[in-house]
Order: sequence, then C-alpha cells, then structure tokens
Amino acid sequence: MTAVPTFNSVVFAGGGCRCVWQAGFWAVAAEPLGLDRAVIGSVSAGAAMACLVRSGRIDKGLALFKRRFAGNSRNIYLTRWGTGRPVFPQVAIYREGVLSVMDDSAMDRMRRGPDIRVLMARPPAWLSPQVAPALGIGTYLTEKHLKKPMHPTWATKVGFRPLVASVRECRSPGQLADLILQSSCTPPFVPLQYRGRQPVLDGGLIDNCPVATVADVSGPMLVLLSRRYPSDRIPHGGKRLYLQPSKEPLIGRWDYTNPGGLQATFDLGRRDAETFLSRLRR
Repeated sequence: MTAVPTFNSVVFAGGGCRCVWQAGFWAVAAEPLGLDRAVIGSVSAGAAMACLVRSGRIDKGLALFKRRFAGNSRNIYLTRWGTGRPVFPQVAIYREGVLSVMDDSAMDRMRRGPDIRVLMARPPAWLSPQVAPALGIGTYLTEKHLKKPMHPTWATKVGFRPLVASVRECRSPGQLADLILQSSCTPPFVPLQYRGRQPVLDGGLIDNCPVATVADVSGPMLVLLSRRYPSDRIPHGGKRLYLQPSKEPLIGRWDYTNPGGLQATFDLGRRDAETFLSRLRR
C-alpha cells in the first residue's frame, strides 16, 4: 500500500463555475490528505472555492448558488441595454452569493486557519484603465489558443504585474467579496475593479494556476485545476502534483443558468477524489 501524502500548500486554479470541481474534490480528500493544514494560493473563482471550503460553508454555498442559477434564465439580457439595468447578471449573483454565505463566524474561521492568498493582475501604469481589459484578456486568450500553457507568460511580458492579498486582510464579508471580485475581474461579466486606487483585473491573466503565490512554502504542493489540459502540458515530477478533472466539467465558466451542471461538476470532483485516494491506497 502506498503511503497517503500530505501537502503543505494547495493551489486553486481559476476557471469560473468549473472551479466547483475543486470544492467537490476537497470535500472528500481534505481529511485524508491533511489539506486543512495547508497554505492556499488561489485566483478568481478558485479563490471563492478556497474560502468556501476553508470556512466550512461549501454545502451552504453550493445550495445558494444553485437556487440563484435556477432563478436566472439568461447569461446576457440584451433587452436591458440602455435601460440602466445590468445586461450581465453574473457580478450581482457572484457578490450576493459571497455575502450571503460568509458571515462573521466564517470570516473568523478563515483568519484563524492557514493563510489563503489571492492573486490579482495590475495593469501597466502607461495603460489606461479603459483599455487594460482588452489588452490583458486579448493577450491571455491568444496565448491560450496558440500555446495552451499551464502557466502563461505573455501578459507579464506586456507589463501586467501580480498583486497578492491575504484573506486575513479582509475585516468583513463585504471586503472579502470585494477581494474575490477583484481577482475575478473579467469584463463584461465582472466590470473593472479597483483595489485602493489601482485598477485590477482577473489574476488569471498573470497565471491561472498561481503556484508563485505559495512558492515560499516548503514541501509538497497540490495543484487543483478546473479543466482538462493536453497531457504534454501538465508538469510531472518535483514537489508539485497537478490534478485535473477526469472529464470536462458540464458547465461553462460564466454559465449562471445551469444549476444541474454546477451540481454535476461538484459530484465529479468528489468521484475524482475517491478514485485518487483509492489508487494511493493500493
């Protein structure tokens, strides 16, 4: 029988609704792998999942988002254009979901536990906030299409810089919701965000799998992805173990109309964790 490893750090990749796979995996694997003692590095929706699992609120959060998704019929409401009402419902559902789940008790539990670090992308100073999203997202998508890298570099090469904050800095659920949305800022779904007076965008522009946020933590690192990658793009060996869903999650990144897909993705994470643990114990 192979000894079950323990991990000193865990990385939650970004990926929108697909990140629920990470929560399902955690629900099964956290105790046998000792993940509750690990420092977490996260980005975008991966940061939201990290907070839900570390605070013990994943069941409540999953149920709440499923209800909100069931009551939302579209991902874009074109008839609202020019009326002052939101065309994209995602940001309101996202923020309200975090605020509804994260109470003072949850915040205290996260502050007392190992650190949760959240990555954001800071645009170059020479670039106007209005143009930064187009350049950053365009650069990211082009590299993703052409190179399919695990760890992108092009946005950094054109001047975007990492900004990392700790969940411990958040004094209230509102500040936590702000931080998660700042790390998830992907216009038009989540409009341009500011941290202090600085514009920030989705930290996935820097690295959608933010291993650098926990690079100072010695020992084994578990990296939880949110989608399938070509086998030759997944690093092997060293102190990092990358795990991906066994099949593509049945929900899109910004699909806020699909409660069944959300549950199926969570359940897939649970099954994949059971399979992973079973293989370790053989």
